[in-house]
Amino acid sequence: MLFGPDKTKTIKGVVRTKSLFYELSYTDTTHVIFTTKEEDIEVKGKTYLSLHKLYRSLVSHDPTEYSFATAVFGSWPVWEVIREAPQLKVHVAKWRREAEVKVKSEAILAIAEEMKSNGRSSFSAAKLLLDRGWIEKDTASKAKKKLREKEEEDLDREAIKLLDEDANRLGLKVH
Repeated sequence: MLFGPDKTKTIKGVVRTKSLFYELSYTDTTHVIFTTKEEDIEVKGKTYLSLHKLYRSLVSHDPTEYSFATAVFGSWPVWEVIREAPQLKVHVAKWRREAEVKVKSEAILAIAEEMKSNGRSSFSAAKLLLDRGWIEKDTASKAKKKLREKEEEDLDREAIKLLDEDANRLGLKVH
């Protein structure tokens, strides 16, 4: 495990969320270990790891996210709390979509290799590639697109709500 409870939880055992990320910690970077960016960043001599990069490297081998959760946080419950944090849901949703595409890409490459091998299932592999079997059917993809749009709208609404709360807390007026 990369980061145990001493890094991911408070003294009282509460899972840290915003305070773990450079972009979300605002003023106090004491507990920051990650960035939401695609690559690691260095700020004032301190390197913050890209959770996106860690996610991308581990989740394509285990789309359940369990291996990722235990390798990075040493705990599935910690990952559950972090991924459900309103400020991080948008990022996690993007990472999941990318991981899904990566898994499809690797599967297509494996199917192409099977086709080239002239093995028992090379004909089936060739047929799948010829039929473009990895492309979602129109009705299913339209429904998924609508669902994805609704999820993005919900996430946008939540983000605006959080920004309004922060503005109010800071005494700023929104025009």
